[in-house]
Amino acid sequence: MVFPGKKISSYFNFEVELILDSHHNGEYNMEFDLNRTLQLEKGETLPMLRFYGWKPWAVSLGANQKESDFDKNKLKEFGFDLVRRPTGGRAVLHANEITYSFVCPLKNGITAQDVYREIHFFLVKGLSLLGADELSFEKAQTNFSEFYKRETVSISCFASSARYEIEWKGKKIVGSAQRVFGNTLLQHGSILLGPGYELIAEVANLKDDFAREILRKHIKNHSISIEEIIGEKVPFEKALESFKKVLC
Repeated sequence: MVFPGKKISSYFNFEVELILDSHHNGEYNMEFDLNRTLQLEKGETLPMLRFYGWKPWAVSLGANQKESDFDKNKLKEFGFDLVRRPTGGRAVLHANEITYSFVCPLKNGITAQDVYREIHFFLVKGLSLLGADELSFEKAQTNFSEFYKRETVSISCFASSARYEIEWKGKKIVGSAQRVFGNTLLQHGSILLGPGYELIAEVANLKDDFAREILRKHIKNHSISIEEIIGEKVPFEKALESFKKVLC
């Protein structure tokens, strides 16, 4: 479903096309978002906010992350795709979740940090409609140069939080990443609807089971899904509807 010409925030002086999509494989999802970004940079289309899922489940690598961080045999065993995002950050297992992509121009003084903040404000409204109360924003910025030196836990996006990312009682719900193409920004985010995201520890290329357990526990200690917060499953379609209500 496509809903053109909606303002996502009074902070932005432009309208966006809202796309409520279905489930696609990793290659399709990443090509769609990248092509839309390049089209906007050329002035050929509107800014876009898209929500979608993944089938099969897939690990997406950050733009500069090594493929060797993951075991190809394990990925095959679990039936997970491996794809590279055009955005930065660390790996995400797209499982029981909904992904968003936001493509917009950086002009009239709007910065990438402004977009990061405003999109998360918007997402909180949608998550609240799903029953997730007591949501907050990470106030401090992780020292990522130091965090990335911790090889075992730094593989996963959901092992740390950046400023303005959405949390519940100190645990991360949404992991987001950005990249700028000329004067156009692409922002991706994974919204955890249910468990499954922690299985990234099972397919990571780690030296032994002890390291795998460290990663597994670190992810669970630093992240949480909507289902785990409200105590009931959140269907993909229900999540789509909640974000539609905020914008439409």
